[in-house]
Parts: sequence; structure tokens; C-alpha cells
Amino acid sequence: MTKSKWDELDWLEGIRRIVDWVKTREEGESVMLLLRHSHREILRDHKEMLGGGLTELGKQTSYELGKRTPVRRRAHFFFSIVPRCYETAEWMAKGFAEAGGAVIDMDPLPPLVGPEYSEQEVWINLNPNGENVTEFVNRWAQGDFGDAIEPLEKYQARIMCETMERLASSTEAVTHVHITHDLGLMCTKRFFLGRPLEELDREPYLGGLAVSSSQAGKRLFMNGEETQL
Repeated sequence: MTKSKWDELDWLEGIRRIVDWVKTREEGESVMLLLRHSHREILRDHKEMLGGGLTELGKQTSYELGKRTPVRRRAHFFFSIVPRCYETAEWMAKGFAEAGGAVIDMDPLPPLVGPEYSEQEVWINLNPNGENVTEFVNRWAQGDFGDAIEPLEKYQARIMCETMERLASSTEAVTHVHITHDLGLMCTKRFFLGRPLEELDREPYLGGLAVSSSQAGKRLFMNGEETQL
């Protein structure tokens, strides 16, 4: 993929801003990225939600993202085991390594797949391609789905434990990259926003958020803005 192509794709604007922000972090700061997977195949029905890999464009953009991620910190990749997520992680790690970066490891992480649920029917409320994901999360927060799915607060806590707490416990300056789905990312954004989601909160492919951690505290970069945590 050419530099101009990377710069021209509108849906990459969010991740371009995240990469630029990561480049401003100090040498001793650790960084955590929580990203939606890259460009994927269209999901025609709910049966395909646990399948569906990346398109060629998705693979290329993941690779280019890896090449553009600062290599001065070693990187640890975590991902949902669903094909589109681990393919994003694999291609990103490949680009990162070819740019001179050191990859610590690549590990699946259960919360990045999604919440626990007891009734398969709960997913009929979520469009296979996620167009109504903000509405779904807001209804979930209101308890509309009852015991069919774990409480939103419990799922958010599991994601925080696996991402923020791991970042805080790191003994070296590292980059932790987490590749998840639309749903996992939007649940996390609602946690940080502290309010119901709006349509404009939804992230495109490779969109997400970043957190830096140092002795001075933690900084969140989300929706193009930096805030103190």
C-alpha cells in the first residue's frame, strides 16, 4: 500500500490520529491500544459472526499500521480468536517486525471475543455487521436482555482487568496492542465516556482508543482528544 493510499482512506483517519499521538509519548511511557479489527468480509447472517476474515485491503492496512507503529517499545499483541481479529494482529505484527520492532508475544484474550451469554437468541438484537451496535450496548446497559447475557458492568470490568491493569503492572515501557470487535470496543468507550453511546461514537475499521501510563499518571486518547485518567 502506498503512502498516499494510507493517507487517503477516510476510515483510517481515527487510527492515523492514534499513531500520531503514540509518537508523542515519552521514552519511559507504556502504551495500550484497543482497536477494532481491520476491513473484513461482509457478514450475511448471525451464523457468520464468529467467522469472517479480512479482505485483502484489511490485510494491507493492518500491515501498514504495524509499520507505522513506533518501534522504540517492544510490543505484545492480544486478540480475539475470531479470524478477522487474529488476522489483524498477525499482519500488524508482521509490519511492526519488518519496521524493526520487537514482538514480545501474541496471545488470544477471551474478553476481546465478547461477553458471556446463556441464550444464543440475544444476538438477534445485534445486526451481523454491527450497524446498530450503539443501540445494542445502550439497551444492554438498561437491562433489556435480562439474564441472556452477562451484565454490561461485569463485562467492562473484565476488559479493564485484562488491559488497563496489565498495562499498570508492566515492569518496562511496552506497547500492548489489543484487537477486538465493534462490540467490545464500544462497551469500553461507553465505560470511559460515562454516558449512553451515540451514533457518532461508533468506530470504523481499525478505529479505537489509546492509553499511556507512566509515573506521572495515565492519559487517554479517544475521539481525537487527550484526557487525564
